[in-house]
Amino acid sequence: MLFVPPHVDLDGQSGLWTREQHLEMDNRFTAAVEAAFQARHESRAVAAATVRIGYRNGKQRAEEAAIEAGWNWLRKNMSEGKDVTSAAVVAFVRERCPGVDHACIREGVRRRLMDFASNAVGSLA
Repeated sequence: MLFVPPHVDLDGQSGLWTREQHLEMDNRFTAAVEAAFQARHESRAVAAATVRIGYRNGKQRAEEAAIEAGWNWLRKNMSEGKDVTSAAVVAFVRERCPGVDHACIREGVRRRLMDFASNAVGSLA
């Protein structure tokens, strides 16, 4: 559920929308995401790995740094013509930050790969 912070405005607004409008938008968004899960267009594990609110104790920063290191290691090996399995990338990341969820690693590498590919295609234009 989307967190709508309490407001102190006397006009009953929270930014541009009323609290009721925020709640309605949240309900529609939540229903759409749930429908995507049910239709198997979205994975709960990937969604959980992608959406994180805040950096509470630095753990997420450590995970992101480990995934970035894994991505750089993968690219270095690929540029040297070495084959690297996904299991090897996961092991590399978990060496640096034990306990990182597999779905989080997969999503982090996928995101970087998509950015890399779109930048490579963009540089050809």
